[in-house]
Amino acid sequence: MENKLSRIDDVAVNGDCVVSASRDSVIELVKQAVEGGISASFYVPRTIAEAVLAWYWTAERIREFGVEVVSNEEQRSIEKEFGLEDVIHFANRIECENCGHVYGAFEFVEQGIRTHGKEAVEAVLDLKSAVLIRVNPTEVSICPNCEQRITQGGLKLGERIVGGTEVPHYYGGTSAYAGCCRGGQLQR
Repeated sequence: MENKLSRIDDVAVNGDCVVSASRDSVIELVKQAVEGGISASFYVPRTIAEAVLAWYWTAERIREFGVEVVSNEEQRSIEKEFGLEDVIHFANRIECENCGHVYGAFEFVEQGIRTHGKEAVEAVLDLKSAVLIRVNPTEVSICPNCEQRITQGGLKLGERIVGGTEVPHYYGGTSAYAGCCRGGQLQR
């Protein structure tokens, strides 16, 4: 037991938190975070991730958010460009209102590596027992073509868009990375 507690202490010293609770309690915590707009990352056992995803990804929500299976071609591009396998199974595709470039799974992985580093991405993908669920993530999708936030309803001034509502990017579905869940209304 000492070894596990020292690892918890290592997490706490960095200002992070470890929560231990029953399966149903953790599922309820994730649901409340989603519905309450709270941003959090949950590292949970696969059975909990499956229960949360079954609750969250209803057929209606999949249609509403435009989520689709990532194509084999895009999977191969991710593998070839970044040397990563089994990174992302589903995502929505959103068009940059500034330049028209489509932001999908490839762009998401590219931005993740640029933001967090390849080692951090690989560490998540290497999880064997835990699955990462991102709830109401705060990252904003950035178009790799024009380097502007991906929004809708903004005003084009010169080479950029001013204002507008950020368009959420939905993604996930691997054995180590369940993806994200967002609460509130879809802003399209």
